[in-house]
Amino acid sequence: MARNRRAGSDRRRAERRLYDERRAVGRRVGPRRRDTPTPYTPEELLALRQRFLNPGAVACPACGASFELGLPRHRGDEIVRRVRCTGCSRAAVVSNTRVARILVIEQKDVIRDTLRSILMGAGHDVVEAMDAGVGLAAYEVSPPDVVFIDVHAAGRMDAGEFVRRLRKSFPDARIIAMAGRPSYGIVDPLAVTQRLGAIRTIRMPFSRAEVLNVVEEARP
Repeated sequence: MARNRRAGSDRRRAERRLYDERRAVGRRVGPRRRDTPTPYTPEELLALRQRFLNPGAVACPACGASFELGLPRHRGDEIVRRVRCTGCSRAAVVSNTRVARILVIEQKDVIRDTLRSILMGAGHDVVEAMDAGVGLAAYEVSPPDVVFIDVHAAGRMDAGEFVRRLRKSFPDARIIAMAGRPSYGIVDPLAVTQRLGAIRTIRMPFSRAEVLNVVEEARP
């Protein structure tokens, strides 16, 4: 009995000693800092802000990658956003970040909701349609900057016909085709849609970064 008590006491002392040693190491190392982006140099920051003033996709002046856009906020009389490079992870706060108006043509609620959340979370305006015919009518009423369309969207008009008719009436339309990975031996529908006039494609399922990158690549 006494031997068991001594063993238990020795074990508790060893555990306490280990605990104290770990605390001492933690105090020496100090608390972990949150990872912060590498700042741009003054010259890079000036170039970045200048690029956001011009139309077209904006490339990182440090590595050439595209950006993720944060939510817009007011700073005095201007609207600014925090932008983060998807390549080197550098970040900055810039004004004049252009919001895109985006039409999403997708029958499945879960995909449509996901795209809406990603795009509106980045500050873009989103219009939705559940089939290509409704999407074409919406485009004709108020042309958006970019169109997302699921190449398998159901309806009286398929995605290929939508792209043909839209490009005929609006040659500058910026169309992004979406589809999952094709089965072995089946023609890739994204390749077909791209030959018809889609300027970018994206595979489902997609990440937030992939969606925002393809928008910046496609928008005028």
